[in-house]
Amino acid sequence: MRRAGRGAAARGAAALAACAWAALGCRGDAGAPAPAPPTSAAPAPRPPVDQALPGELAEGIEQAFGLPIPRRMKVRARFPDAVFAVGEIPAERVANYVRTRVLAGNVETGPAKTIFSRATVKSAPQRMIRIEVVSRAHVSELVVRDETRPPPERGLSVEERWRRNGLTPDGKVLDPTRLE
Repeated sequence: MRRAGRGAAARGAAALAACAWAALGCRGDAGAPAPAPPTSAAPAPRPPVDQALPGELAEGIEQAFGLPIPRRMKVRARFPDAVFAVGEIPAERVANYVRTRVLAGNVETGPAKTIFSRATVKSAPQRMIRIEVVSRAHVSELVVRDETRPPPERGLSVEERWRRNGLTPDGKVLDPTRLE
C-alpha cells in the first residue's frame, strides 16, 4: 500500500511540473518555442585526465634553466648558476624524467648518481647545462648547473683578453696578491 502512495505522489508531482511548464510557455510569444522541461541533473564537466603514464613523473611549475622540475620535488636552493631540488622519488625515475627532456653530450650512470654533461633542454636549447641526479637515503637530489659560456667581447685584442683575466699573454699571473 505504501508503494501505491509513493507512485501516486510522484505522478502528481510530475503532472504539476508539466502544468507549470505549459503555463510558462503560454505567456511567451506565440511563435517562440516553449522551453524544454528540466532534465535530471547533468554531471558537471570533469577536469582533463592527467596524461602521465604509470611510473612517469609530471612536470611542475618551477624550472631550472629551462628544465621543468618534477612536480613532486621541491627547490631547496637557487643560485645564479645552479638550482638544487629534492624529493621522495626514486633516483631512477628522476633520471628517466630528465632523459626524456634533454639532449646530453655524455651520460654517466652509476649506482648512486647519474650525470648528464654538456646537455641542452629540448625546449630551450640556447643554454648548456650539467644535471646530476643523486640518490640519498630516502630522497633524490636534482642538481642543475648552468655551464653556458658568456659570449666573447668584440673588439678586444688577444693581449687585452688575457689582461682582463689577470694573466700575461704567456699565461703568467699579473698580480699574485689578487689570486682567488
